[in-house]
Amino acid sequence: MKVPRTLFLEVTVAAHVAAAVVAMPLASQAGYPCSAAANRHFDFWEGRWLVQTANGALAGHNTISRILGQCVVREHYTTPSGYEGRSFNIYDASRDVWHQTWVDNTGLLLLLEGAYEDGQMVMQGPTVDTAGAVTLNRITWSRLGGDPDRVRQHWEVSTDDGSTWSTGFDGLYIRQQSGVDWDVLIKGGTVLNGSGQPGFSADVALRGDRIVEVSRTPLHASRAARVIDATGKVVSPGFVDIHAHLDPLLRLPGAESHVRQGVTTALGGPDGSAPWPLDEYQATAQSLGLGLNVGFMVGHNTVRRAVLGLENRAPTGAELEEMMEMIALGMEQGAWGISTGLKYLPGAFAELPELVALSRVAASKGGFYTSHLREEGLGLIESVQEALEIGRQAGLPIVLTHHKVVGAPMWGASSRTLAMVDSARAAGTDVMMDQYPYTASHSGITILIPAWAMAGGTDSLLARMDDSVQADSILAGIEFNIVNDRGGNDLRRVQFSRVPWDATLEGRTLHDWAVRDGLDPTPSTGARLVIEAVRRGGANAIYHAMSEEDVEAIMAHPQTMIASDGRLVELGDGHPHPRWYGTFPRVLGLYARGRGVLTLAQAVRKMTAMPAERIGLRERGQIRAGWYGDVVVFDPEIVIDQATFEEPHQYPLGIEWVLVNGQVTVENGEFRDVRAGTVLKRGRN
Repeated sequence: MKVPRTLFLEVTVAAHVAAAVVAMPLASQAGYPCSAAANRHFDFWEGRWLVQTANGALAGHNTISRILGQCVVREHYTTPSGYEGRSFNIYDASRDVWHQTWVDNTGLLLLLEGAYEDGQMVMQGPTVDTAGAVTLNRITWSRLGGDPDRVRQHWEVSTDDGSTWSTGFDGLYIRQQSGVDWDVLIKGGTVLNGSGQPGFSADVALRGDRIVEVSRTPLHASRAARVIDATGKVVSPGFVDIHAHLDPLLRLPGAESHVRQGVTTALGGPDGSAPWPLDEYQATAQSLGLGLNVGFMVGHNTVRRAVLGLENRAPTGAELEEMMEMIALGMEQGAWGISTGLKYLPGAFAELPELVALSRVAASKGGFYTSHLREEGLGLIESVQEALEIGRQAGLPIVLTHHKVVGAPMWGASSRTLAMVDSARAAGTDVMMDQYPYTASHSGITILIPAWAMAGGTDSLLARMDDSVQADSILAGIEFNIVNDRGGNDLRRVQFSRVPWDATLEGRTLHDWAVRDGLDPTPSTGARLVIEAVRRGGANAIYHAMSEEDVEAIMAHPQTMIASDGRLVELGDGHPHPRWYGTFPRVLGLYARGRGVLTLAQAVRKMTAMPAERIGLRERGQIRAGWYGDVVVFDPEIVIDQATFEEPHQYPLGIEWVLVNGQVTVENGEFRDVRAGTVLKRGRN
């Protein structure tokens, strides 16, 4: 059996990480032999270890802790080069052996089992490469001179079924001594663990980037380097924003506006637009240090624009193949799925066969589909049906993102869309929704312009406006949208958020602009002002065109998650939608505590475990021992958003502590720019 060089290197690197598999011989107990053996095992290995090569060079660090009772050991190994691996080690009392399952971020899977032999722990197991070649691995651990804090690891490999062995790694584990057991202890709080179940009193201990204890029995403060008094507060998982506009991330890597809401993980690349090339962008972001964890979708609009530009037509066979290859590449580089923005260009020009073909590529890589629907007003029902059909044909989970009902003629239609979701789920389509808790949306001013008129981009639009027949049709389409769709049939409902060519209009409305210029504030005037805004360089706006009844009905549905649809922002920058500052505290304070649309436990679940599971994140989204230390401590009596449509640049109240990967990032309500986040990639995280 020939072992490829790549496999041998993977195994050699992985040899640094298998420390958590040593177990003492089985104690002779009839009742709980697993517990006795496990406790001896913990005495041997629990803690933090520095790993050195035979010549004394640093190989990495290993943190080993107990989880899930007395019979499971978990380890987490990292190296300076970015290698990361984890294992679970389970004791088999019937055979007096330990089983280890090891996975790493290169895709290596290693299964071992073993026990004590002559005072040493010996484990053995195979790896199989993609060509089917088998390599046996044998790992021996022994204490040096009986020293409990210095353990030799000798990793050997065999390619001839164990007849001959060669050394892959020979190194030393050195236990790191500490006067405390935990870095942070959160005491006296009510834990809402993300499951949706009622809260319970418990102390939560963290070490490194992990939660290591969730104890209903009080833990002693002397065992922690730092203690957070959570008396009267709620301790919850960090919030997971499944729809975030992270475009300013390289300029605002601390992500303060999100972290202050309690967000510890955000998924970027929504509505069809995402960074490209993805791997280069992610590497740059990681190098800056991040205030929260981030992941990305691959954007359909980004891909289509790269291949077809803004042409209003179906792709050729070759063009579709090129788009499929780009989707596959994005997924291989760590994207969590495919996003579409069918209301925007060029996604508006895509038809069902194209969307299904591209979604199948994402599905084959384990991704999901999220869509800004083609229409959220008069065409809402048909657009929901289109998304459901994509999910059905492509065979992947889907999300109706920022689900809403736009325009008074459609108010109340959430009852129909929610029934469609229920029916689709009953028929086997895995569909969910996300939502922000406001009655106003936000987008570019061109969302009021018919898509056909935007084919080719802004220059083509303005050229069409020089043709009187086309201009009349375009203006009529804009006026229709002002009356029946996002315009809310009132120019006062279109509020500018960013106007690069006239900052005095920011925060003001189309009505204000018309009156200022001495114009009659009618829908017809509004249509002409929309074109004028495009001529001057474009603008973004807030559209007050949704009903509170639909917002509450959608929020209460069991398949709805909370998401901000917010962009990273800093104080004083434009006149943004208040959701950029207040989404998550608003749900907790207004819709849970104030109106009772949700229980507090339901609200926390909708912003933690549910989105984490939908994205596919491992070990995030719940307060559980062994999971990542993404934690929020908030005051349930005062938590609330303060950002308003009139005064949006205000941070929320009641988000008192935020920990990202175990590091305190909000301390007593004050932001700390510690950059404890990381880039999360599908297949690796």
